Amino acid sequence: MRYVRDNGSSSRHDIAQGCGLGISTMTDLISELRSRRLVKELDPIRRPAAGRPTRPIALDGEPWCALGIHIDVDQVRFSAVTVGGREVWSASIPVDLRSSAAEGPGIIRDILVREMAQLPPDKELLAVEVGVTGYVTRDTGTVSWSARLGWQDYSLISLVNDVLAELDIRRIHVGIANDCHLAGLHAARVELPSTPHTVAAYLGGMRGLGSSVVIAGEIYRGAHGGAGDFGHANVDPSGPACWCGRHGCLESYVGLPRLLADGGLMSLADAEQQVDADPDRAVQLLADAAAGGDADVLRVLDRSAEILGRVLDDVIGLVNPHEVILGGYLGVLSPYLLAGIRQRTEVRTAVAVFSETEIVGLTEVVPRVVRGAALAARDACLNDPLGLTRPLG
Repeated sequence: MRYVRDNGSSSRHDIAQGCGLGISTMTDLISELRSRRLVKELDPIRRPAAGRPTRPIALDGEPWCALGIHIDVDQVRFSAVTVGGREVWSASIPVDLRSSAAEGPGIIRDILVREMAQLPPDKELLAVEVGVTGYVTRDTGTVSWSARLGWQDYSLISLVNDVLAELDIRRIHVGIANDCHLAGLHAARVELPSTPHTVAAYLGGMRGLGSSVVIAGEIYRGAHGGAGDFGHANVDPSGPACWCGRHGCLESYVGLPRLLADGGLMSLADAEQQVDADPDRAVQLLADAAAGGDADVLRVLDRSAEILGRVLDDVIGLVNPHEVILGGYLGVLSPYLLAGIRQRTEVRTAVAVFSETEIVGLTEVVPRVVRGAALAARDACLNDPLGLTRPLG
């Protein structure tokens, strides 16, 4: 299933060779998957060499769906896709989770119950993946700390399972992930021309600076779920205070409120309020000022590029990625950052083993988290297709 996901419709021979399986085993597996409408045979095509026409195998998955959810402080987004990858339903529900951490779970629960009841009735749900701001403990579905939501050691997976039980949806995969982990997954897998073996490091976010590592199309979570936390790399321990409790983190220097304030567009307090209320508008203010030649803003962006370059130089050395991806507000501002970043990393990338690392910016703001969550939920179906489905009549 993953082979066809990554390579598109393929012959039995190519799938067997790519997966290290015998043709007879492949025939049995494909028959089983077809009985569950997870794969389908396409029209015969004749190969250049003489021989019988081959019927390529492609993903089907139309009876089944996977659901991605993004819980943010001001909205809850949903995206349901078939196992084949076609989006069949989406929604975005405004919400305010800033005021009371105690009331947040109840608000989220009510939204999940109401909205998940709207899933297409002709699709059976197999997997749910929820993206949330904060640190998520690997394998337990616990939000160990979310400063923005005010949660500590909160079992979000239990809330989701309770909602599913109330809706009489049982025995499905449920996953909880950091929002920027999922955004990086979407950026690396969908937005850039990557191969199944690509290693990518992602930095993005709108209200805050998050980051992740994606290896061979999978999120690298580390031992307990906190891998890829480059946004809090320690630039200078005597630097500005960061919301995480340390001083001199990367975010404390290049976070969106800091850029607005240091660029002279507003006070730091006003910038924090602006970013919290409308981060899209906040980054557009910076981009417009830079495009208009504002000397103070351009100076701040040059300084930020140098600081980002220092951190990314270390990231390239530690991770040795094919791609370093700037998304979120850094992606929007990347036309003013990339030259300085590349200049700062040019000594390392002059070495052969690092020379092919590409540093790219995604200037378009898209809902990467919910789309990445849908990808991760769909991946869960592809990883356990026979365990999560049943033969259909």
